[in-house]
Amino acid sequence: MISNLRLRSILGNFKIDDKAIDYHSFIARFYNFCLEEGMTAGKIVPSRAFCSDESQGLPIILISKHFAAFPFDHGLVGGVMATSRHSPHAHHGQDLAIIHASHVGYDPNTESFGRYRRLQTSDRQFSSNCGMIDHTLEWYRTEYQFASENILLHRSDEGSFVTIDNQLLSQKYKEGLFLNLEEIIEIEEFTQQLTKSVRVLSTSKTYSVSKDFKDYMKEQGYKWSKRPTPIGTFLNPSLFEYKRNIEDTHQVEQNIYPFLPWIITSKDPMLSAAEINTQVEFDRGYRSIVREKSYHGRNLIYISGLNIDYSPDDEHSFALTQFVPWAAYVQHANGEHTVLEQDELYDRLMKCSETNPDQVSLDDIAKTIS
Repeated sequence: MISNLRLRSILGNFKIDDKAIDYHSFIARFYNFCLEEGMTAGKIVPSRAFCSDESQGLPIILISKHFAAFPFDHGLVGGVMATSRHSPHAHHGQDLAIIHASHVGYDPNTESFGRYRRLQTSDRQFSSNCGMIDHTLEWYRTEYQFASENILLHRSDEGSFVTIDNQLLSQKYKEGLFLNLEEIIEIEEFTQQLTKSVRVLSTSKTYSVSKDFKDYMKEQGYKWSKRPTPIGTFLNPSLFEYKRNIEDTHQVEQNIYPFLPWIITSKDPMLSAAEINTQVEFDRGYRSIVREKSYHGRNLIYISGLNIDYSPDDEHSFALTQFVPWAAYVQHANGEHTVLEQDELYDRLMKCSETNPDQVSLDDIAKTIS
C-alpha cells in the first residue's frame, strides 16, 4: 500500500515552515537580488503572474513601491502565467523581472489553509482562497466523498468483506472515481482474477477482501465490525484513480490532474494543490521564457513561489502575505543562465539587503497626481 508517500515525493523538497518570507522583506530583497545580477536601477520592468484575487493586492503595491514601476500583468486566474504576454513585456523595459505565485489562504485562528475573510462582503464572511483551485477540486472531492461513503467494510464468522456500490463497479462511465479493485478484493489463486461476489444486492455487491488490504487496515489500527461501516478516509490514493476529460479545461486543472488522488486525500488539499500548481507552472513558464526570442540577450530573472494570504482580522484592511520561494531562472544579457532551486534561492535572497534606497513613496506619488 502506498498511502500518501507519492504526494511527498511529488512535492519533493518544497518547504514552507522555514522558508516563508514576509512580503515587505521579500520584495526589497528581490529588488536587490536583481541589482546584484547586473540590472540597472530605474530600468527594470517588473511583472507579476498572480491570480486576480483581491488578496494579491498588497504584493502588487509592494512591487510598485520597490521597483518604482507598476508591474506588467502576466497573471491569469488561479496563478497561471499568460505565456503569450512575454513579447509585450520584453518591449517595456531594459531589464526584466517576473514574479510568479500560486496562492492559498490561511486562517490563523483555525490554523487552516484555503480560507480567507472577505472584508468587502456584507457580513465579512470567509470564502475559499484560491477560489479557482477550490472550484477545480470540487468535482474530485464530490467523487471521493461518494466513494468513501459507499464502500462498506464488515466482518462475519466467514471472514472480512467489502460491499461496493454498483456505480463504483461499473465500467460504462467515462468519467469518475475508479477503484483499483485488485488492491481491495481477493484474487483467485490460479486464474489471478478477482473473486466473484459472495452476495449480489439491489445496488451493490459484496466481495471477500484481499490479504494485502486486511494487512493495510490492520496497520492503520482499524477495528472490523459486523455492522457495515463506510471506509471513509481509509480510502487512500493507492486504491483509486480519477478519469476525466481535461482537454478543454482550465490550466490549473491540467497542472494538478495527475496528482489529484494524493491532493484530495492530503491533510490540506488546497495547500497541496497550490504547491503543485506552483511547481508545474514554474516549469511551464521557464520553458516558454527560454524559447521567447524577445527575451534573448536580455537581463531577466523569473522567480516562482507560493503566496500565503493570512486572513485579515477586524482591525486590518490588508492581509499579511508571505512568499515561499520555490525556484528562479536567472538569465544574463551575455547568454549565461542558471536555475536556482529552493534552498539555494532562499539563502541567496536572505543574503540580500532588505533595505532599498531606491523605493518610492506611494503617498508622495498620489499627492503629486492630485
